[in-house]
Amino acid sequence: MISKGLSINLLTPFTETNEIDFESIERQIEVYIANGAKSLILGRPFGEFLTMNDDEIIDVAEFVVKKVDKRVPVIAQTGFNDTIRSIKLSLRVKNAGVDALILLAPYYSLGNESGILNHFKSIATAVGLPCYIENDSEKTGVDISEHIALLSEIKNIVGIIENTDDTRKYISIISKVSNNFQIVCANDRAIFPALSLGVKSFISPISNICPSDISEIIDFYEKSDIEKSRNKFLSMLEYFDVFSQEVQPVPIKTAMNMLGYDVGDFRLPLSGMNTDYAARVATLIMDQNIRKL
Repeated sequence: MISKGLSINLLTPFTETNEIDFESIERQIEVYIANGAKSLILGRPFGEFLTMNDDEIIDVAEFVVKKVDKRVPVIAQTGFNDTIRSIKLSLRVKNAGVDALILLAPYYSLGNESGILNHFKSIATAVGLPCYIENDSEKTGVDISEHIALLSEIKNIVGIIENTDDTRKYISIISKVSNNFQIVCANDRAIFPALSLGVKSFISPISNICPSDISEIIDFYEKSDIEKSRNKFLSMLEYFDVFSQEVQPVPIKTAMNMLGYDVGDFRLPLSGMNTDYAARVATLIMDQNIRKL
């Protein structure tokens, strides 16, 4: 399961021939575990699983599980638009040894409430691992939080990953679920407000380059030093703006390459960052003296 505190989403690096760069993945694993990641996430926008076939996804999952060797939980996105594909992939990833699954809301083929609920229930029931529902209504066109009360009653669905920075959405979700249903904040701008609402689990986009800064916001709050937590959060507002200029993982992958992590290029339809936006990333790196970990 996604642990309390900070979880970090691994990027999928590609070589010049568009193959998966497993050496680069291994370097990420060691850096992030050494810098306090409570779990490692595979897929989602950062992992570019939407541009990968099932065999490639399994190869990544097997590799990461082996290299992590139970030091932290490994959670993989296996939910896609097709229910049957999602079930088959989830079963294969389970056999690879991951600890939990992330199920993306169906996109394009939105379905009605019954269809959406049965989509998630079918996957969760078939696989038997803890499942997190990814809610990103801006990208999928459906707001899963509207169905969260019913989803939270399905066995094995243990939490929701919320991508909004709208505090009202977190309040709404909290009011509809039990205390043991895990809410994961995946938007940097919402970290401090989410903490104030009792959220304890986070997937931060910019933690790929500065995990200790995000951890400080969380740790200060958990130690009841609210002022330090707030001040640290406010000091990072420029980071949040710069790294939200384009869809992820374009900004963060661009920054990591600038820092020397060698995480490669993108697979279409993703492409290189707008030059003006990339210049803002480079300026922030220099001004804030961000260094490779």
